[in-house]
Amino acid sequence: MWELIHSKYNFTSETLQLAQMRAELVSIGEKERILRERSADREAYRYLLDAHRLIMRASLLGEQVLNISPQEGGKDGQLAA
Repeated sequence: MWELIHSKYNFTSETLQLAQMRAELVSIGEKERILRERSADREAYRYLLDAHRLIMRASLLGEQVLNISPQEGGKDGQLAA
């Protein structure tokens, strides 16, 4: 009888431990999923930020090129430095 009760107790204890381990694994899996999503979000943000910087740089350079006034030539038709 004692062995039956003891084995039943161990079975319940092991079942409880397995349930706790499964819960921990689910929690770890959820944390990993969240970290992957955050990493993907950061990567997308970096990509968009880089694209915005390139567009802004190109537009600023384009304005500078367009706003350069021609310099007057010297006596020999050379541009003044």
